Amino acid sequence: MFNKITESSVCFLAEEIKRDWPLNYQEGELDFCKDEFLYPTNQIIKAGFKNCYVNFRGYLYNKNYALIKSSLIAEAFNTDGFLNYLKVIVLGRKRVLTNSKTYLLCFDQWSGNHYHWMNDFLPRLCVLAGDLQNYILLLPNVPYIRNIGAQLLAYFGLQPYQIEWIQPDEVLKVPHLDFISHPVITGKSHDRLIQILRKRLVLPGNITPKKRRIYISRRKSTQRFVLNEEAVIALLQGYDFEIVCYEDLNIHQQITLTSEANLLVSIHGAGLANAIFMHPDSAVLEFRRDKIYVNQCFWHLSSALGLKYYYLFGEPDREMAIEGQGCNLTISTDVLRSTIERILHDLSH
Repeated sequence: MFNKITESSVCFLAEEIKRDWPLNYQEGELDFCKDEFLYPTNQIIKAGFKNCYVNFRGYLYNKNYALIKSSLIAEAFNTDGFLNYLKVIVLGRKRVLTNSKTYLLCFDQWSGNHYHWMNDFLPRLCVLAGDLQNYILLLPNVPYIRNIGAQLLAYFGLQPYQIEWIQPDEVLKVPHLDFISHPVITGKSHDRLIQILRKRLVLPGNITPKKRRIYISRRKSTQRFVLNEEAVIALLQGYDFEIVCYEDLNIHQQITLTSEANLLVSIHGAGLANAIFMHPDSAVLEFRRDKIYVNQCFWHLSSALGLKYYYLFGEPDREMAIEGQGCNLTISTDVLRSTIERILHDLSH
């Protein structure tokens, strides 16, 4: 059974996203990523399956053990080799779930990452927001989802009837399952769903918009550093920036802090996904590199949220993209100063 998904009587058909330019865009500077200027979303489908199989990575197999390719991030990311498929999926022992409820599959193998949880998984879950109490939600038992992702369900009013945790070494046999297809290729944003998600956010306490300025440091991470961060921090502190490592804060503190900020600055990294907690017309400045890229995900996310997005190209320490196990950057403090001045001017007008 395949059904088109509707939300408030609006059908989620495929549509074209025309991305607004970054506010400090210079003609020709982004020619290397022209594919990011205009892109399609997917038609969102709810598919029903009986006696199907789901593994820890979110791979879905029908009752005949055929892989449902739409459950993959992309076909190129199918890491299920034939011998493993035969040994584990076809011949391996299965944990059989109860027949009394319908289960829901919305996650994929990258959902245990803060950016992908916020930009990919939660918007996908939004399409069935009004019916979630009728479902047991399937989720992989990974630390991020268990400790942070599951808490975020409550902040966005996306609590299911129950959660069924999948362990790394098991395959589930699911009597009744609904599957929601990917709204858009990962690394890009589905603007309407992002906006629906943001409207669902219930901020903790009596938080009111403030004008805090936040610099997200990655000094406690294992990759993607600002190599001259001491000089960058010294400059930003002259503009009253607070220096934050999100690793030091629980999710409640992260939401509180970010929702009170009107300017967020960081090198490319998952902390920028917290932009979803900011109020519209706030600003995001991302340190990136030019010429080599995988995607422009935080440009897309910021634009979808109605935030003012700015970029600053740093000098990379090696010829590789910044995404993933990426390069490190040296930031020109002169360019940073002029960019901050530009942003503060834009925010005051």
